[in-house]
Order: sequence, then structure tokens, then C-alpha cells
Amino acid sequence: MVIGMTEVFQVEARAVVEGLKLAWMKCYKHVEINCDNALLIDTICNGFGSISNIRKV
Repeated sequence: MVIGMTEVFQVEARAVVEGLKLAWMKCYKHVEINCDNALLIDTICNGFGSISNIRKV
């Protein structure tokens, strides 16, 4: 199965968002995210403004 970079980014971003939602529901306020997707890390660290289809948690 071959998927493009956009799909990979979306899948990894969704996984991070869902993980953060779960951590928040369990009252964890400090979490560490391990990810090897440089674009996703940059987006998380520098805000979501440059990507219009991702909303803040």
C-alpha cells in the first residue's frame, strides 16, 4: 500500500491529537510526544496557523 506525504502527515497528526485528548481526559497536564515526522513536530512547536485543516486541541 502506497500513501502520499499528506496522508502520512494527517494520520500521524490525528494520532497525536487523539493521544493528547486522552491524556487531557485522564488529567495529565505534562506529556512527552515522541515523533519522527519533522513537519508535524514543527507544526506542533510553531502553531497550527499554517495548516488550515488542523484545529487546536
